[in-house]
Amino acid sequence: MQYSFNRSKFNLLLIRGISIVAKFVFTALFFKFSEAGFGEYSLVATTILLLVFLMGMDFYSYANRAVLAPDSNPQKIIFNQFSLYAILYIVLAPVVYLVFKAADFNPDYFGLFFLVLITEHLNFEFYRLLFVFKKPLAANLNLFLRNGLWVLAASIWLLVYQQIDIKTVLWFWLIGDLAALSFSLTISWSKRHKISLQNFKWDKPWIVKGLIVSLPYILGSLAYKTIEFSDRYLIDYFMDKQAVGVYAFFANMANVLNIVIFTLVISVLYPTLVESIMHKNQSLFKKTFWQFRKEIILYSLVIGAGLLVLLPMILYIIGKTQYIDKLYIFVLLLIANMVLNFSFLYHFIIYARHKDWRIFRATGLAAVLNIVLNWFLIPFWGIAGAAVATLASFGLVAVLKYFDARNLLAENKK
Repeated sequence: MQYSFNRSKFNLLLIRGISIVAKFVFTALFFKFSEAGFGEYSLVATTILLLVFLMGMDFYSYANRAVLAPDSNPQKIIFNQFSLYAILYIVLAPVVYLVFKAADFNPDYFGLFFLVLITEHLNFEFYRLLFVFKKPLAANLNLFLRNGLWVLAASIWLLVYQQIDIKTVLWFWLIGDLAALSFSLTISWSKRHKISLQNFKWDKPWIVKGLIVSLPYILGSLAYKTIEFSDRYLIDYFMDKQAVGVYAFFANMANVLNIVIFTLVISVLYPTLVESIMHKNQSLFKKTFWQFRKEIILYSLVIGAGLLVLLPMILYIIGKTQYIDKLYIFVLLLIANMVLNFSFLYHFIIYARHKDWRIFRATGLAAVLNIVLNWFLIPFWGIAGAAVATLASFGLVAVLKYFDARNLLAENKK
């Protein structure tokens, strides 16, 4: 069992490792050849990721928890879940266009932008479902195709042409998303003998209830994404796209920590942690909780130390040594991500107990704090002010979720 578990983790790390290296190379090359261009790409990618959450209304939180519940009917749940998404794509299309125009992006690539948005969201849903069904390897293969392979191809393009525009990046991204969708659908089709068409029935009351229940999730997700990405828009507003590019470079490098911890710890342990609470299995909960905590701390320290050693070398290789004296910004963002990942330990306790508005309260308050701090700190401290705002906001999220989770566990013992 131990050998199998370690081999599984090695396979996950190998797949994600290739994606991380590809992202490293793409980020470094894009930043090397055009800091402003990388800043513009960061704003486009950020907008797509924000809209992905809006397009799905975070309905997956309700649906996935329903799948994990005892005596559930996964096929019926998934059918209604994706039927809802098809409707949302149509209803929210005007909203997407208005956001696209407000961001002042080039109208020539709106069609590509919208297609990437839809395919990216569908892949997000397949990715999450694969984890719910405890298929982390398949989930990470999906992620590699939509977030690793195309990035590697774009990196080769940069090496050859030493430049790339946003439209070309979006084409690479769309091809990667389509490959990931094909892979996920192939897996689903290979299980067709287990599918019953009787489960494909529209359940309007269940969907309406899910939308109501999902309201705190979508608000919480948008609040969280505000913390994660609002700094880029405000840096662009107060400074310029070159400053966005520098900040996004450090933020992308710090995000490697999140990728590794999610792959090796959170994605593997959170379904078991949630199930142990929902099924009131106290011994399994304690075992999973302490393993979760130990591994997050261990991987955070190891990966963080490795990144601190590696980043100055990357800056030297790409000829951006003028930014080595700004490594403290990277350190602030790295610590912020460590705090964020630790907060997930308590997030899933609240999630499993169906206290969804408490999750929104924590992220909502932190989002307000984040915007206020960014607004006042960026004009005075530049991108360092944005890093301080991120750290303070994730710190508030962690503190609030810790106290909420502790109170819920105390109530459960009474």
